[in-house]
Amino acid sequence: MPFIDTGELFEIGGITIHIGVNAFSVLMLMIAIVGVWGLVAAVKNRNLLAVLFSFATVITFGFFAIATIFTYGYPDLAR
Repeated sequence: MPFIDTGELFEIGGITIHIGVNAFSVLMLMIAIVGVWGLVAAVKNRNLLAVLFSFATVITFGFFAIATIFTYGYPDLAR
């Protein structure tokens, strides 16, 4: 159950877009923010492996946080 619900906004490619923020999306967004912090530290230290892993963390968790928020909590792709 989302904390914030805007209701149905529009539809893109069969997926109804809502703005819904729940604990899962907030947790993923916090991990993405910490990943950005790690990415900056890795670039400063010139650590290539850390840059790759933190970049993957930011992309993965950032994408899923935004996708979770825009699809009202959990994406329902099975139609």
